[in-house]
Amino acid sequence: MKKQILFLTTLLAIVLLNCSTTPAQVLQQDSLALDSLALVAFYNSTGGPNWDNNANWLTGPVGTWYGVTVEGDRVVELGSAGNFSFNNLTGHLPSEIGDLTALQKLVPGNNPGLTGEIPAEIGNLQQLRLIGTGNCSLIGTIPNSIGNCTLIRNLSLRENNLTGLIPPEIGNLDSLIFLDLHDNQLTGIIPPELGNLENLEWLKLNNNLLTGTIPEEITYLENLELLCLQHNQLSGQLPVYLSNLFYPLQWDIISINVSNNLFSGPVPDEWGELSFYISSLDISNNHFTSLPDAQFNYMIDFFTLDFNDLRFEDLEPHYLMYLNGNYCTFDFEPQSTMMEEIDTVLIPGSSISIYAGTGGEHVLYYWLKNSQHMEYISLDTDTLHLENITIDDAGMYECEAVNTLVPYNMWRKPLHITIDTTGVGTQNIQPRQNQIYVYPNPAGEQVYLKFPHQTGVTEVRIFDMQGKIVFTKEISHIAQNASLNI
Repeated sequence: MKKQILFLTTLLAIVLLNCSTTPAQVLQQDSLALDSLALVAFYNSTGGPNWDNNANWLTGPVGTWYGVTVEGDRVVELGSAGNFSFNNLTGHLPSEIGDLTALQKLVPGNNPGLTGEIPAEIGNLQQLRLIGTGNCSLIGTIPNSIGNCTLIRNLSLRENNLTGLIPPEIGNLDSLIFLDLHDNQLTGIIPPELGNLENLEWLKLNNNLLTGTIPEEITYLENLELLCLQHNQLSGQLPVYLSNLFYPLQWDIISINVSNNLFSGPVPDEWGELSFYISSLDISNNHFTSLPDAQFNYMIDFFTLDFNDLRFEDLEPHYLMYLNGNYCTFDFEPQSTMMEEIDTVLIPGSSISIYAGTGGEHVLYYWLKNSQHMEYISLDTDTLHLENITIDDAGMYECEAVNTLVPYNMWRKPLHITIDTTGVGTQNIQPRQNQIYVYPNPAGEQVYLKFPHQTGVTEVRIFDMQGKIVFTKEISHIAQNASLNI
């Protein structure tokens, strides 16, 4: 019975098209009749009878069907001007959508009940200028055939449940101006082929699961105004060549967001040597450890760098740039707590130096032992020296660093000192969960490591009081106790 109803509906569409026609119109309406068959399939597969507005569908000339635009003898728009937005489309896009070969705009977006995969037949729509399927529930991968739609200017597949890789074939869309794939579950790298999109102005790949780094080819996009890569799993150092996107002061502006990724290391020093103007630069929620020199030769309207591993020596010069007007807004705090929380076991008569770890020229250091201020320690002491240690020196040591220029305080993570009078070094000491003991401190040519459990491949790095790496070694399959020659 259902098949009979669909057949009669299709037949009705053809009959409606051919009523009251002249011979000169027959050829045109034959083409329109073929388009109408694809529209009927679209209507049936997306729950047409239950749309909030389905005016004239299957009951009048195709050009009067709600959301359909006809030019000459072909359907050229389906759902443009927001006709189908929040119109209760459900179900899936049918493969017959690929028969609308004159279609220029396909916009069934903002219908959360629309699910299923994007049909590969969409690659037949080589006249498309706009695809808008955002804020639906589409699943599966983006079909490679989309690379055939070379006239498309706006491709928006945002806010769906799409998975898999970004097809490198998108790099064939040399008319593309807006590419918006944000808020999906896309994986893999950013395809370097996107660097072929010479007309691209907006690239929004944020809120996915992308890995790797930013390919150099992206910096070939001379017309790019918006680059959104936040909330992915991109890693490594921020590439120097990203500055190829920075415009000189007299040119257009760009907004760049790489926040909430896994980038680490220094922001490239080379950036500080350039003159440029950026509307917005957001590098927050990464693991950046330093900033380029503040040369007062560039401007950023909105500069956001909170939740990194930056210290006062990085923040002070850039806060001065903010005071000078080079930054309209400067969001810099909080940063990660300084250093690492560790336990150390010392013997009487030994000594230790505890570095605050902030750097900077405008800092007051408030040292605490067991949460009580050590008032006898000078406020300009960035390194606490404990000499000829006795059992009275056991306890938890912290430091609150107060900056008199930058309105922000930093804390050094606690250092827990235990005094061992047995000569054994680790008896009766319970390690913290996932904490490592290193002793003795200070050490000569050999140190001992105590792990909370047996571990596999491990990289051991030793830092000096300035936070610089002075020793690195990779060791594998070590037991809970090990020694290391340094």
